[in-house]
Amino acid sequence: MSNLVVTSFIFLLLAGCASSQDVSDLELVPFTRLPEQLKECSGMVYLGDGLYLGNNDSGNPPDLILFTLDHGDDIKRIRIKGTDNVDWEELATDIEFVYIGDTGNNNGSRKELSVYKVKKAEILDGLQANAERIRFTYPNQKNPVKGKKHNFDCEAMICIGDSLYVFTKNRGNGNTDVYSFPKLAGSYEARFIGSFAAGGLITGADFRMLDTAGELALVGYMVKDKGYHPFILHFKNVAVPGFFQSIPSRYIFSGKLQTETILFTEGNTVFISNEEEHGDQGYIYRVNLD
Repeated sequence: MSNLVVTSFIFLLLAGCASSQDVSDLELVPFTRLPEQLKECSGMVYLGDGLYLGNNDSGNPPDLILFTLDHGDDIKRIRIKGTDNVDWEELATDIEFVYIGDTGNNNGSRKELSVYKVKKAEILDGLQANAERIRFTYPNQKNPVKGKKHNFDCEAMICIGDSLYVFTKNRGNGNTDVYSFPKLAGSYEARFIGSFAAGGLITGADFRMLDTAGELALVGYMVKDKGYHPFILHFKNVAVPGFFQSIPSRYIFSGKLQTETILFTEGNTVFISNEEEHGDQGYIYRVNLD
């Protein structure tokens, strides 16, 4: 796939706010192919020691794929026992656990959503792993909705401290809403935190702490001209849970690509990946946010 040229444009968070700095003439470079087992990769995390973990979305078995970037002998499939892949859309992690976001809700027919909590040690050591279940609902979704023009789909999730945070994919208004709930097994009504005018559909998230503040990266795409046009939102100096209080840099990529995941790597770089849809091959791309 040819390289994609990245540009940035001025983005206003609220009326009267300062604009973000322009970023121009960057390239999105294909870094490596996704494993053959991840044709519909919708979530990806790094487990350390060169090992990455990914998942496929709806219509696939309830499996996680452990792989290395050189696609050597470390690739293996782990079955998550007692679960169904209704629509697995994201992975998040902390020191001990991996969290699988069964949060996809394209048609609005799901009201109770799930996150599966799996021990990293079981993922690394075997071909099967047990899961605890975290159930949640949105406080403002009173009944299942019909059709895709709604604000209760979700493909992006992060873990910070004792909570999980989900960022919605709003076909209804083009925003992304962030909600939180505990990362302990149980049933919860999620807590609404805030909303941001994303200008597109958010499909992945990652967060990391740097000294006294954090940074948040969101990836998604705009639907236009019968195609998906990817972008990244990069929020610096984030004070949890005020994710949207800082002014983001926004990167828009030329070309059409169904981007699904984002992951911080070394320095100021991120990995993003795409699904093998519309004839595209599945790649991991490396982007320098400088």
